[in-house]
This record gives sequence, structure tokens and C-alpha cells, in this order.
Amino acid sequence: MAAMTVTQQTPRRSNGCLWGCLAVLAFIFLPVILAGGYGAWFLYQGFRHDPVLVAVTELTRHDGLAHQVLGDDIAVTGVVGNAFSFVPGLGSRSSYEVTVEGDKASGTLDVEAATPHGRVEIRSMILTTPNGGRYDLLHNTVLTEPNGSTSI
Repeated sequence: MAAMTVTQQTPRRSNGCLWGCLAVLAFIFLPVILAGGYGAWFLYQGFRHDPVLVAVTELTRHDGLAHQVLGDDIAVTGVVGNAFSFVPGLGSRSSYEVTVEGDKASGTLDVEAATPHGRVEIRSMILTTPNGGRYDLLHNTVLTEPNGSTSI
């Protein structure tokens, strides 16, 4: 009679618990990662295509008071912060704090806007310079004189 050899197979190692836990973590953190990625993209690149910020850029480039304060070649260089709200039927309201820069100076521009029915309406544009000057660009008014200077 021939001898039979019995071979035992070692049990296969399962990683089911590991993959299950990783799937749950991915499900929990994926929305946070996507929201953070979109926020970072918007703050560094997406603002260039935002209708409100495009309108603000054009208004600032053609504003006489902004040219006196910032100089020529005025550009929006970044978004420091923004807030957005939407009411069905009424449109959206936005508040932005953006950095602007010209060939003479730089500053921050606080903007409040609404977009009823798809139209951009700028409600307020206040320019603040590092030397303490504050200017209402919509009403062409100096709110606060810069430190150590005479009137513009």
C-alpha cells in the first residue's frame, strides 16, 4: 500500500478588520478633506473666477481714490476671509476681506455684496492701508487719514 502524505495548509491571514476600519475612517474624513481642499483652492486660486471678486477688481482698477492711494496696476492678490449666505428667492450675500496691491502701496479691502437674481451688487468697499488710512471707495470718501500724512 502506498503511503499517503497529509499536508496541512496554514490558515489564510485575514485583514478584514483593518480594511473595515480604514473604510470607516475614509468615510468620516473624506468630506473634511474635500472641504479643506476646496477652501484652500478658493483662497489661493478660485477667487479669480468669483463674480463678486471680478467685479470688485474692475471697480478698484477704475477708482480714482484707489489710484491715489495704491497707485497703478491694482490687483486683488488674495482672500483673507469670506462669509456667504443664501436665501431662496432673494439670492446670496457675501462679505469678503481681500488683499489688494498697486505699484505704490498695498492694503486690505472689506467688501459686502449681494447677488439678487444673478446680478452682482456691491454694497460696500472699504480700503484699509497698513499706515492706518481708511477709504470708502464706493462713496469716494476718506474715512481716516493715514498716520503722519496730510489729506489726499
